[in-house]
Amino acid sequence: MKTRINLYVTQLRPVKEQLPLIQSLSIIAGVFLLTIVTCGGLYWLNYSESQQQEALRSTLAQEQGHLATQAAALSEINDNKQLMQQIARVKSQIKNKKRILAALERQAINPGGFTDLLLALAQVSDQKVWLTAIKSHQGALTLSGSAKKSQDIPKWVARLNKVPRLQGTTFSALSMERDDAVINFVLNNHVPAAE
Repeated sequence: MKTRINLYVTQLRPVKEQLPLIQSLSIIAGVFLLTIVTCGGLYWLNYSESQQQEALRSTLAQEQGHLATQAAALSEINDNKQLMQQIARVKSQIKNKKRILAALERQAINPGGFTDLLLALAQVSDQKVWLTAIKSHQGALTLSGSAKKSQDIPKWVARLNKVPRLQGTTFSALSMERDDAVINFVLNNHVPAAE
């Protein structure tokens, strides 16, 4: 049979500490209060979120009503054949007037037509360079011709810019090609589109 002997001195024995009633009640009250504050905050956030959602739903319903009203008005307009025919007629008139205006503007840019161009080219004619083809379309001018010597072509082009009808015309492309005893050239006042 074993007997337990306690060799600890009374001062070394662990003291049993007990939480006083007031301290435990204050901790419980603090936890309870913290829980109530947290629940209240969550409830308030949930309430404000639901209010925002309700406001958005109301706005969406108003917008849908407005959209339905506009769609009904548009369908009434589209169903009115007489009004649609009148709109088509006005569009056609506008298109025709734009064409006439563009033609008048082209005529204002080139008032003398082809006659002025031929008279201007006649002013620079000489026996060294002669033209074989002339194309003028919407401000684009293409001159094709031939010369016996290649150095005569740049001199002839320089004289073109001195003629009043062709002043301000910038010739941006010149191509030359030798063919037997003559040199053929093509002169453009615009860069031809690549094919």
